[in-house]
Amino acid sequence: MIFLEAYTLYGRDSAAIAKACGIDESEAYNRMAEQDDIEHEKLSAEARAWRDRNRDLCAFLFREARG
Repeated sequence: MIFLEAYTLYGRDSAAIAKACGIDESEAYNRMAEQDDIEHEKLSAEARAWRDRNRDLCAFLFREARG
């Protein structure tokens, strides 16, 4: 099985990806990080700004709720 097939099937489970692809877990983790970078670059600047604003807002609301 190729990495992208395993990544699609198993998500972020590096152990399952490693087993399916016949590689060690550290290599699977590195490939997952590379895939994250690729997906991040696909986001437009506007989408990244929107995501960051919402992340910051959620963090603020969580802190406020905890007191």
